[in-house]
Amino acid sequence: MPDFQGHNQPSRPRAGSGAGGGARGGAPERHPQRPGNRVAEVWPNYLRSGYFRGDGTLNPEMVSRERIGPVADCLGELTTGQMRRFFGHCRALETRMRALGQGWNKVEADFRKLDVAAEDAHAKRPPKIPDMFYDFIKANVAAVKCEKDFTQGFLPHFEALVGFSAGKLRERN
Repeated sequence: MPDFQGHNQPSRPRAGSGAGGGARGGAPERHPQRPGNRVAEVWPNYLRSGYFRGDGTLNPEMVSRERIGPVADCLGELTTGQMRRFFGHCRALETRMRALGQGWNKVEADFRKLDVAAEDAHAKRPPKIPDMFYDFIKANVAAVKCEKDFTQGFLPHFEALVGFSAGKLRERN
């Protein structure tokens, strides 16, 4: 799996993680998001109707400055490299589907790994990705159900986030 956290070293277990670790008698430690850092807090009813209008075309809100801009404004400490890694992973899947003729069933598991990578990066202490980006990835991975959702819904939506966050993300020191 690609390294979405911005380093090439294997991650090390956190103190208190693993079997028997955690905050509640062996339950895995959870990292709840802080209030004000969820997409639905800046975009009410986010993804409730999916990516498309009733006629099957992309809902213009998915790529509009009015909707994506506030999400981009809340990306905090996300670096351009982290954004590129997550988005690049999606573009590579699109290439596999289009240029190599692999269908959704061949790439879906690799797409779902975005959620795994986001969870891992967010669970680090300190978190490697901000709450807003974690929530964005988690919500969108859950919303994608088929190839059309991925290629015609999520990808343009994610591309809009990349575009509207340009100049706002921090460069890696």
